[in-house]
This record gives sequence, C-alpha cells and structure tokens, in this order.
Amino acid sequence: MSASRGAHKVERVTVTLLPRGDARSIIHIPSTYNQVQRAYDWRRAEGFEYMIVPTRVSSKEVRVDLFFNFGAAVRHQAKDLQKFLRHFVEAKVDAEWKGLKLGAVGRPTAALPPRETIVRGAIEDILGSDLEN
Repeated sequence: MSASRGAHKVERVTVTLLPRGDARSIIHIPSTYNQVQRAYDWRRAEGFEYMIVPTRVSSKEVRVDLFFNFGAAVRHQAKDLQKFLRHFVEAKVDAEWKGLKLGAVGRPTAALPPRETIVRGAIEDILGSDLEN
C-alpha cells in the first residue's frame, strides 16, 4: 500500500462474483495482494487507483471489497459511479478472473483502506485450501 495515503479515506464497494459451472473448476480469486511485501497494493486503471481485498470465498460465491480513489477529473467524467465501476468489474471478469461471473456490485461508501501489513492467517494465506461449502 502506498505510504502517501496513510489514513486517507477512499471509497469502497462490495462486489459479489459467482463461480461458473462446477466449483472444482479453476477459479482465479481477484486480489491485489503482493506476497513478497505481504500487503495489498494499489493498482492503476482508467484514471483511478484501486485495491481488491477478498472477504469471502466459498463454492457459492466470492465476495471482494474494491477500494478505489478517483482523481477530480475522472470523478467529474464518471457521473454514474456505480455504472462506471460495474463496467470496470465486467471488463476484469472477462479478461482476468477466469471461472467467475458478476453477481452484484454494491453501493460506494467512504472507507479506510486495509492495514498496510497482513497478519498470518489472512484470507490470502488460506486460499490454497479447498473452498468451503
């Protein structure tokens, strides 16, 4: 996570993704977790920064929190923020998140990004295990 943000508030939406077909198929769990730094990284796309943190992984759904930070120019262009975010998530599902389809995109709310470091036993550490039923 960038040190320049500190306790700076950003916005967050909860995104629900549904597995396509059999749960035993290969599913790419969306995340911006950096295993070397053991922290979530900010990424850039389409004029904004985003961070993806998985919050629930099961055979029925994958739920992630999408933290985002828009610049003033992009926020002005994105009049319907939820529609803009839905388009962004749909593009990610098509391009990168194999085995998943979009279920729902929640409403944006103000939030603080997750802590800079992740304690042992974080969801990223257990994703290698079987999905819960």
